[in-house]
Amino acid sequence: MKQQLKAFIEKNRGDFDHANPPEGLWENISTALDAHQAQQQPHSKKYRIGRRLIQLAASLLLFMAAGIFIYHYGRKQALDDYSRISPELAAEQEIYAKLVVQKRDSIALFATADPVLYGEFSTVLSQMENNYNTLKQELAESPNKELTLEAMIRNLQVQIEVLSQQMEVLNYVKKSTNNLKNEQI
Repeated sequence: MKQQLKAFIEKNRGDFDHANPPEGLWENISTALDAHQAQQQPHSKKYRIGRRLIQLAASLLLFMAAGIFIYHYGRKQALDDYSRISPELAAEQEIYAKLVVQKRDSIALFATADPVLYGEFSTVLSQMENNYNTLKQELAESPNKELTLEAMIRNLQVQIEVLSQQMEVLNYVKKSTNNLKNEQI
């Protein structure tokens, strides 16, 4: 095939040399290409940005899904570990842990009105949570795991009591503020 092409070019060389392109052909081609690139460039830039955003969103979604999976698997694993020690205590611990989370969320919602008071509450709760986490770590090495689990449950109960008292204080402060506003009117 290569030989045939070479032979064809050699044979018709004279015909190729006599044919000249029209004047300004390369300038017209260059102008047309520049115009075509100018039209496509904004579109391709938008396309690249959109594509990059889609890739970023997909990556973020993948990481979130993995995080949720690991979180739920870890919680189930922890509950299973507690169930091996004592199923009754494990169920009780799970209930109290959920109550603590609910009360914390409620206090955080109320605390927007008085952030200084919430700051004082959060330091107390942080200390109690640190104690709870210490007990969790000791559970693995504890010779009496039931006793340690009971101490964890007691810590959660105390957290609930403190959170309830904090809710009462926040409600009292809110009522006092409302009463002052009503008296001023």
